[in-house]
Amino acid sequence: MSWTLPAAGHGTHCSIKLRSRGVTVARPQAHPTSGVLADSLQPSCSTEQRAFWSSTHSATASARSSGGPRRQTTKMMPVATPKVPYRSRSENRWQWVDIWNCMYRHRIIFLSKPVDEELGNQLVATMLYLDSENQKDLNLYINCSGGNVVPCLAMYDTMKYIQSDVGTVAFGGAMGMSGFLLAMGTKGKRSALPNTHIMLHHPSGAARGVASDIHNEARELMRLRNYVNGTLATATGQPLEKVQFDFNRNKYFDAESAKEYGIIDNVLRPPRMQELGLLS
Repeated sequence: MSWTLPAAGHGTHCSIKLRSRGVTVARPQAHPTSGVLADSLQPSCSTEQRAFWSSTHSATASARSSGGPRRQTTKMMPVATPKVPYRSRSENRWQWVDIWNCMYRHRIIFLSKPVDEELGNQLVATMLYLDSENQKDLNLYINCSGGNVVPCLAMYDTMKYIQSDVGTVAFGGAMGMSGFLLAMGTKGKRSALPNTHIMLHHPSGAARGVASDIHNEARELMRLRNYVNGTLATATGQPLEKVQFDFNRNKYFDAESAKEYGIIDNVLRPPRMQELGLLS
């Protein structure tokens, strides 16, 4: 038994043959001109409708011819470090650089991860290079959960060694040794945003082994603790005994209390928020 059916589109035909008694029926291939095309729409359709159906047909034509799904795979925007246009003074053309590189060229350094040896080396090298170009101020923006003592002390030594003043700006949170670096900025140029969370404490560590090894590690830890406390006492203007007592456990500050303690010099208040009465 067989009959002929008209195919949708331009009036072409396709034949379908059916046989009974358990014989497998082969599925016919779709005609490439089947479906709704922009040219076959009624004259009453608007130009926008024609354009829509034309784009729809072109988007699904390849899927139909290949026998695959009719919906194209969604392409998501790539997630990576943002890039911004930048033009240096020596080059008369624009180029795309990642946003951190652009900030470095404007003498802005971000501390956004816990400080380890690798990150400490990168930041030290960046400060040395920028200081070799000129002696304008550097700005260290801090939003960090802490870090190792030795790399942070290397950054502190570099901040005091270079001729450029290093202003520190805390936003978000400055915890542990990153709070120490916040206080080590050039006096008068240490700032924090109003909702910054600041925490300081003594350096801590662990040791294992025989008694002599544990004794040596404990003695070195006490030396580092006394050095950090003395440096903080000088930077904040607080008595050494008070610093030792306050930072024996985690000591938390908001921006105002950090200013009163001497960790920072300024609380950066957005002018518009003051106008709206959101900040006192």
